[in-house]
Amino acid sequence: MVKRSNKKRTWVTVGVVLLVAVTLVWWRSKRSSGEDETVPTYTVEKGALTISVTTGGSIQSRDKAVIKSELEGNNTVIWVVDEGAKVQAGDLLLEFDSSDLILKRDEQEIAVANTEANLIIAEEKLGITEGDCEGLLLDREVEQQLAKMAQEKYQKGDYPQEVRQNEANIALADEEVNRAVEKLDWSKRLFEEGFLTRTELQADELSLKQKQLALEMAIMKMNVLTNYTVQQEESKLETTLRKAERALIRVRWQNKATLRQVETELNARRRERDRATNRLAELNFQIEKSKIYAPTNGIILYTSTVLISRRQWWVKPLAVGSTAVERQELIYIPLESGMVVEVMIPEASLNKLTTGMRAKVKVDAFPGEVFEGKLVKIGLLPDGQSAQLNPDLKLYKCEIECDFKSAMIRPGMSCDVELLKDAYDSVFFAPVQCVVRVDGVPRVYVKQGKEYVPRIVKVGLDNNRMIHLIDGVKEGDVLMLAPPVKEQKREEGENERKGGGRRGRRGPPGQGPGPDRPGPPDASAGETKTDSPRREKAPPKREEVKPVDLSTGAESK
Repeated sequence: MVKRSNKKRTWVTVGVVLLVAVTLVWWRSKRSSGEDETVPTYTVEKGALTISVTTGGSIQSRDKAVIKSELEGNNTVIWVVDEGAKVQAGDLLLEFDSSDLILKRDEQEIAVANTEANLIIAEEKLGITEGDCEGLLLDREVEQQLAKMAQEKYQKGDYPQEVRQNEANIALADEEVNRAVEKLDWSKRLFEEGFLTRTELQADELSLKQKQLALEMAIMKMNVLTNYTVQQEESKLETTLRKAERALIRVRWQNKATLRQVETELNARRRERDRATNRLAELNFQIEKSKIYAPTNGIILYTSTVLISRRQWWVKPLAVGSTAVERQELIYIPLESGMVVEVMIPEASLNKLTTGMRAKVKVDAFPGEVFEGKLVKIGLLPDGQSAQLNPDLKLYKCEIECDFKSAMIRPGMSCDVELLKDAYDSVFFAPVQCVVRVDGVPRVYVKQGKEYVPRIVKVGLDNNRMIHLIDGVKEGDVLMLAPPVKEQKREEGENERKGGGRRGRRGPPGQGPGPDRPGPPDASAGETKTDSPRREKAPPKREEVKPVDLSTGAESK
């Protein structure tokens, strides 16, 4: 049994070896016969070529009424009109939850009442303070006037009166002294003649002394009045007057400070009242804006639906329970002013666009119909929202005017757009992958016998599928559909070295070259530009490209 199994295994091995040998012989015979089915080719011939930019778009209203949220913060939708419904001006479109706003309004009404009461108290306090200040000022003014009148009374009344009284007293005392002297003289004569006694004479002498002392006292009183009393009284009265004046000035400053303090408090209460009133009015306004009404007639279109159709997947659909922030666009109402087609054009195709160029629009909802239009607007900057999805892909928003009178077009419909750049009746063209750049010069590989020989060509624009061959080829030439692998790898390696190790990015079909597909030729070698997304500098000069042997796939020596 062991010998039989070994013999069977030997026959299987011999069969496998013979099968491999036969396959190898057949493959060599195929290669020696000059047939190579692994190299795809394209035969050059003349034909009609249209240079255009084809892309998808959406139909939008030219003008629209934009409904935005005017409520502060995040607000929850509790009712919204159905999308696509026809509304009239004044119809309810959307309602937010306003229960918190109503509660805040009730609390704010209490705050407004309190601030108004505080304002009334402050106003009454100001009136009382003004009365008190006026009373104090009047008291000090009366004191000042009394002090001034007392000073004038003494200077013009009391002092002159006392001086006159003292002068009269001095005159009377002097007269009495003279009379006493005359009486004493008579008394002495009568005493000498014996008519008076000594006692009577001594009485007359004592009377004279008394009159003399009275005169001296009157003179001394006059001297005290004029030298001391008048100065003392004037000083007292002047001091009293200055104190009254200073008290008046102090009361005036005190009144100003007190009134200013009360007025400041009154202004503060008035500002509190105004702020509370404004807040109440704002809450009432917010409650009114919690219900949004239609400003015009039209069809309802949710903003979220439009944004999602533009591949903004992060936008949440508008529905009951969803939230909205202040100034967020919620609803569009298209106006009856015409429709436009919005398209996003890649950066690589911008060189083909000019304002006013013709466009053909095919709407998905109307198969078989083609609408004519023209390009009216080209975006100046890349669309920022599209850049969030793919930062490496730059898309520019463009608008196309189109006549849709023959069809019932609605906003948001999808369509295909073809922007026509040029149309040729009979020219040479080839697939864009037939043309490669070597040292920045466009060339193709033309079959000559068993080899493919590089040939420099002059190219024009392409339509992302076919490229216009202006010069360098003739009808019947057989071109390689892809460059040689070795040459392609060498080109990629030099591009990586030139770009600091940056690798090529793979983009969508028809939107620029990637590592798996050569890009269209550089515009520096032809009269017109291609839609290459980046113009790269020519790499350093390399050795001449040699023909490719068809039988072996290697370069000919």
